[in-house]
Amino acid sequence: MTEIINQIFLTDSQTSHELLGTFVLLFALIAERWLSLPRLYHPTTLLCVIFSNLQKRVYKKNDSKSYQLLSGTLATILPLFVILALCYGLLEFASYPEFLSGLILYLCLESQKLEQSIKRLPLLLRQKQKSAARDLLRIWLRRETKNLSEPGLIKAAIETLTLRSTRLYFTVLFFYLIGGPITALGYRILTIMHASWSQQYLPNTPFIQPIRNLTYILEWLPVRLVAICIALSKETKVGIHYIKHYGNHFYQKNTGWLLSTMSAALKTQLGGPAFYSGTRFAKIRVGKYPVPTLLSIKHTVSLINRVKVLWLCFIILSKVSIYLAFNL
Repeated sequence: MTEIINQIFLTDSQTSHELLGTFVLLFALIAERWLSLPRLYHPTTLLCVIFSNLQKRVYKKNDSKSYQLLSGTLATILPLFVILALCYGLLEFASYPEFLSGLILYLCLESQKLEQSIKRLPLLLRQKQKSAARDLLRIWLRRETKNLSEPGLIKAAIETLTLRSTRLYFTVLFFYLIGGPITALGYRILTIMHASWSQQYLPNTPFIQPIRNLTYILEWLPVRLVAICIALSKETKVGIHYIKHYGNHFYQKNTGWLLSTMSAALKTQLGGPAFYSGTRFAKIRVGKYPVPTLLSIKHTVSLINRVKVLWLCFIILSKVSIYLAFNL
């Protein structure tokens, strides 16, 4: 054990850097699970305010569609490249870039706070505190919650837990593994922009279309990997059938794949119409099962955590295999 520790920290070889990077990666995942920052003090809160103010300056409702598309594209690209350039410079001059990379990953991941909030929902609904339940979900949802019934609140909780965990945990981790901290940070900044901008305006606003299309392309592969993991864990045949029948015809196919496999795994109905800024958007209902119950929330949390363990095992096995292949 002492020899391994010395090899990691006291040598400057390529192997030591790879081992250090692996330990930092695992520590970042553990820290996000048990030492997550309060939402108020998280850097994403500040970035949301900055991007929201940026949108207010460049977005004009009466502008033509082509001008909104152009302004939306520039408002996405310029801040993104500035932030990534600064972080890249810090990584280049850092004595131990692996530690800074782990810090970036830790700050980019966001799953545990959402899970803790969703776990409180059944207690509030059992106590008939629907107003408190709506306020709890409003923090995490872009859709309106003021008119949601109890089944609607449960369905919204399951959907947002599935979608946000996939995009803000698994997809961030995917980009970190294939492209490093700058790639993961770039994707995370795009999700923050998209969330802050879409909270104030309708989803089909031309200004939001460039960033919506870009995030769709980036999420295409990791979302499908997560959907396949969900399908393999339970009701595989039904999940694949639902992907063909519902997912590929959903308003957003990435979302459709996730809701299709989750609906099959939980044996509950998901999807359906939703209101954004007072406007009703028709979305297909996924599944022929009954509406979800309070117990469905517990099953969703358990299933998401099962997929996390599966990904963690795969990461460890792949890292160990690569190390042994090049050092034996």
